[in-house]
Amino acid sequence: MNKAKLFILPGLLLGLSGGCAQSPVAPRDVPVAPYGPAHVLSGEAHQGETVVWGGRIVAIEPLADRTELIIASYPLDRADRPRIRERAGVRFVMVDARFLEPVDWSPGRFVTVLGSIEGIEDRLTGEHLHAHPVIQAQRVHLWPADPAEWRTQPVFNIGVGVRL
Repeated sequence: MNKAKLFILPGLLLGLSGGCAQSPVAPRDVPVAPYGPAHVLSGEAHQGETVVWGGRIVAIEPLADRTELIIASYPLDRADRPRIRERAGVRFVMVDARFLEPVDWSPGRFVTVLGSIEGIEDRLTGEHLHAHPVIQAQRVHLWPADPAEWRTQPVFNIGVGVRL
């Protein structure tokens, strides 16, 4: 009976830890402010605060010293995945010090970003001038093109037809 406990306890702990939603960009020990891009525009969030935002890429601008993505924000779920069935919100600018390949980071793809709020910039959307919050990326997750593949945790199978 004691040998059975040795196998059951680790399996139980593994199963319980796998049930928690994990962010692909924000480690658990990093404090993240609960603000979205709209909070920046309303003055509730301030420059320098660390946030996690996500959404759909609208445009990409590879520049000499950085890449800028224009992103239509979406609410995030507990695992920081964009809720693609919701309406898009405020557009924001994500600045990344790296070169991001436009073929991979193309309009229509979804991303989640951990970064610091840098301020607000006015940008054109067609012929309309809009205020866009700006975030300096620290970590970025590009979601697979197929949302069916959006898993942030491994899936464990036991036996036939039982999934944890």
